[in-house]
Amino acid sequence: MNAGESRMLKIQDRKNRDHENAVSPVVGVMLMLVVTIIIAAIVSAFSGGMVGGNNQRTPTLAMDVKITNSTTNPAGLTFTAMVQSISDPIPTKNLQLKTSWAKNATNYGGGNSTVGVPYGFGPGITGDIAMTSPYNPNQNFGNYTLKQGTGLVAEPSSISTILGTSYTSLGVGDVVTVRVIYTPTGRTVFQKDVAITEA
Repeated sequence: MNAGESRMLKIQDRKNRDHENAVSPVVGVMLMLVVTIIIAAIVSAFSGGMVGGNNQRTPTLAMDVKITNSTTNPAGLTFTAMVQSISDPIPTKNLQLKTSWAKNATNYGGGNSTVGVPYGFGPGITGDIAMTSPYNPNQNFGNYTLKQGTGLVAEPSSISTILGTSYTSLGVGDVVTVRVIYTPTGRTVFQKDVAITEA
């Protein structure tokens, strides 16, 4: 083999090595790209709450709530509420209405309504709607849906469900904290301190 042929073989050998080296970076880049995509998907799943979390959305609710007393004794207490705004209609079976109040260290109470009272009227209730007792079963809390304009009422005969059995201690000027909890997420969607007023 002469010097020229030897030189040609060396050049050819160098070209083959360069060609082989060019394949390796392409494969490396592809592998890094695949790993990056997998990591991004995992991070996205965790941050989106899809892995082991509660991805249930909590609605928003605004209500005008009043507790009035039409007599000189607590037997005349009435609870009324009107839905002013709501992000999505909410079935009352997915809600808890809780109240709490305290006059002093030994005189306190509250109620927890999940079914029955308060009765509903207006949008979100199906069938015949009565504004006073006797109410039809579709008006029982738990059987109707809160929508814009839905009203809620608990009259003196059913007010103990809303305020608790010791409600007779309450009078005009006392403050009751009213909370509505969305049970699928356990979050409070409405809370307000309501002063009892004279009717």
